[in-house]
Amino acid sequence: MTYATHEPSDPGSAGRPTDQDLTQRILLAAATLVIEEGYSALKIEHVAKRAGCGKAAVYRRFADKGALVAAAIKTHVSLGDIPDRGNLIDDLLDHALQNQSNQRLVDGKRASGQGFTAMFEPDVYVHLWEDFFRLRRDRGVEIIDRAVARGEVPADIDRDLVLDTIAGLTIYRQSIKQIHITGDQFRAVISALVENPPRYLQ
Repeated sequence: MTYATHEPSDPGSAGRPTDQDLTQRILLAAATLVIEEGYSALKIEHVAKRAGCGKAAVYRRFADKGALVAAAIKTHVSLGDIPDRGNLIDDLLDHALQNQSNQRLVDGKRASGQGFTAMFEPDVYVHLWEDFFRLRRDRGVEIIDRAVARGEVPADIDRDLVLDTIAGLTIYRQSIKQIHITGDQFRAVISALVENPPRYLQ
């Protein structure tokens, strides 16, 4: 799934360059307002006012509020590389730290709980699944599959439960409770999961 981040050509405007600067201002305004006000309070007219444009300019680029916020979030998160340090604990740690770094929004400031969790609003999530969440999950599964091939963990390890446990810790503790998770804390949880991995139920 892709997002419209350009204005469609209007009659008589053939060859006119896209106003990418305005698009970026709109995305920045949306991300900032989500952090300040939360998703439910966000209004397109407020985004337009902060970006210095009219509502029509926003709607020419994004179909609705969900698509706008999803695109704004995507400008501040990264899939990251697939770590390959030769062991599952270190690889899952790097994977978790990338998730942690994705919780910073807008000029390096840490997003509030309501800012980061906007990505889980149904209208936003649907735009992020194919291009972000599914790809992050697939990378985590690849990390675990490599460890299975090395004989580190059993083949019936519950991949989703391992990945969801780590992601859930990151989201709840870091974004909801606003408590920073240290690398050592991540490592302790990951080590416990690897040393006694959950198995798929028969």
